[in-house]
Amino acid sequence: MSQPNYRTLNIDAYDVDSPLNFPLATLLPSSLPRPTSGPEAASTGQQIRQLLRAGDAEGALQGALDTAPLGGDEAAKHVHLATVVEVLQAIRQSDVPRLLAGLVKGDGGMARADCLMKYL
Repeated sequence: MSQPNYRTLNIDAYDVDSPLNFPLATLLPSSLPRPTSGPEAASTGQQIRQLLRAGDAEGALQGALDTAPLGGDEAAKHVHLATVVEVLQAIRQSDVPRLLAGLVKGDGGMARADCLMKYL
């Protein structure tokens, strides 16, 4: 009888907690936003830039953080990153404490602060 080659066995197939034994999609939270594409992120970026041009830096930052493409493709993430960086560069240093205090207040404030920290 031939000896089995143990180096070629996939031991993950025998593990109960292995991702091979259940779909990974079940691990995603139900609150994850729908996937976005690059053009959708670009149109969102245009709306955020309009807020910025109107002088509403707090609204622009809040809108940028609320519409982060968590389930988007790489193009959407790059476009949105450029938008967030543009908004952060447009904010004066003296306005940062006031904007951050307003950003954290209200419904979903801590999630926005968490998202901002991920971008920083």
